[in-house]
Amino acid sequence: MPLSSKEKVLRAAIRVFSKKGYDGASMREIAAAARLTKPMIYYHFKNKKDLYLHLLETHIGTLYEGLLGVLNAGQDHATTLGRIIDLYDETLRSDREMFYLIQRETTGEGRFVELLTKKYFSHMHIQMAQFFKDGIRQGAFRPSINPALSSLSLIAILMFHFSQGRVVQQLSAAVSANISSRDAIHNHIMSLFTR
Repeated sequence: MPLSSKEKVLRAAIRVFSKKGYDGASMREIAAAARLTKPMIYYHFKNKKDLYLHLLETHIGTLYEGLLGVLNAGQDHATTLGRIIDLYDETLRSDREMFYLIQRETTGEGRFVELLTKKYFSHMHIQMAQFFKDGIRQGAFRPSINPALSSLSLIAILMFHFSQGRVVQQLSAAVSANISSRDAIHNHIMSLFTR
């Protein structure tokens, strides 16, 4: 089935924004990458900011909803932690260019970090910190961990492992240990937090 003009715009915008960032990208480049005219982009989106925020909020919102679904599934804490690791892994791997776009926005001096933090990241962090706090109280997690820092640490580990995959693979070869596989990082994270 052929892509709609809006889908073409979205795919092209992800490619252009992930390579050039918000400031470096132009609507002309996005139109060329989509093989559409600029008026066709403006038919779907008011301006570059509207298009950029649509991409970010759609993808981050999907991750947020997925996280809430995992946290509210009512499973034991160890199983839930494993599902959270899988959710992030699958989300980050599903669209590498979109991940790089989000990473570009959230590292350094992204224009919309404050908005994204207020709307998504702060809520995700609060939910995760509560999850770790509950897990400590129920004996699933190490009593010495800090719930708020554990939330940040988990995301940092997953983001680094994914974004620096080539480096991790080279380090794996250098130390003659398999530290780059999905199972290795999953097992390592589980051992950091669980009893």
